[in-house]
Amino acid sequence: MGRPGPAQIARAGASGRIHTFQLADWITPLPEGVLNGRGQIGDGTIDMRAWRTYVEEAGYTGPIEVELFNDTLWTRDGRELLAETAARFVEHAG
Repeated sequence: MGRPGPAQIARAGASGRIHTFQLADWITPLPEGVLNGRGQIGDGTIDMRAWRTYVEEAGYTGPIEVELFNDTLWTRDGRELLAETAARFVEHAG
């Protein structure tokens, strides 16, 4: 099947197989362990708005989860980080 892309997303949407949608930005250089290499929305290399458009064009209308697996972000105040994430979502994916 290959890497996910617009055609695969459209196909999944046409058959009713999109049940959730998650945004996560990818930062480089990757930290040790790689798993926690997600960055704050807009700090990485992923075009958030494009991926959101693909999924919505495929018929998805549900909630969008933002994944922030990042040791540095986790050390910050949760309320501050949530407010920043909401603002970044509007700016980069909204």
